Amino acid sequence: MIGDIALIVTAIGVLGVVLGLRQSYRERLRQFEAMYVQRYWIILDRMSIDTLSGSCPDKITEDDNKAIRSYLLCEDELEMRENGYIADSTYKLWADGIKSQLKQQMFEKVWKQVMEEAAQHHAFPYIHLNLLLNSEGVRDYDPLELRVPRWRRRLRGLAGLSGV
Repeated sequence: MIGDIALIVTAIGVLGVVLGLRQSYRERLRQFEAMYVQRYWIILDRMSIDTLSGSCPDKITEDDNKAIRSYLLCEDELEMRENGYIADSTYKLWADGIKSQLKQQMFEKVWKQVMEEAAQHHAFPYIHLNLLLNSEGVRDYDPLELRVPRWRRRLRGLAGLSGV
């Protein structure tokens, strides 16, 4: 009887520790994600009204070109997702935002130029960004999905208790 009670108390204690660690990890994820959101707003602040409005002048200014190229470093966010540092719900929002942003004319123009330069100089390949942009239709690309099973994502706090 006492052994059974001790076992139950121990199990509850272990469950409490696991949930505490999970919550701590989720808080760290949110702080990490906040850093990327802050970086995003800094990049947006550097863009001209033309860029932000979605118009595309014949010549893209050097400042806008630089800001858009900085935005393309969202490849880094996709790599962080691959390594489990971006929560499921945040990734869904960011992936939709990235796809929408890169459909704007000025972004498309710079993206095409960057891809040509990368092919010419065997430079940074933008693997995840290419896969995300080409995943229209059947299923959206998620760099983490193939590496971490759903139960493990939930345990680590990447998915909420409801799965989101």
